[in-house]
Amino acid sequence: MPRLASLNTQILIGCLAGIAGGLWLASAEPTPVAASALYGAKLIGNLFLDLLRMVLVPLVFSSIVVGVANLRAHDQMHRGGRQRWPSSSPRWAWRS
Repeated sequence: MPRLASLNTQILIGCLAGIAGGLWLASAEPTPVAASALYGAKLIGNLFLDLLRMVLVPLVFSSIVVGVANLRAHDQMHRGGRQRWPSSSPRWAWRS
């Protein structure tokens, strides 16, 4: 069984191949193949970014809403505790 390169090495090779391919397509004379390849890469890149936004925007919004709701609940808990504390304490504790 052949041993594969480590994941870090595979990622590095993929990045270098992508950079080399991009430079080759950008420096080559405009041909129909290069134009369609760049169009496809742009389409896939925009699709990836749109999907990422579609996931991140609701996630950030819901995190903010839950955080604000927890702050309000925390504030109400302390306010209620301050109002009830004197009535539950012994009367002699208030006399000096």
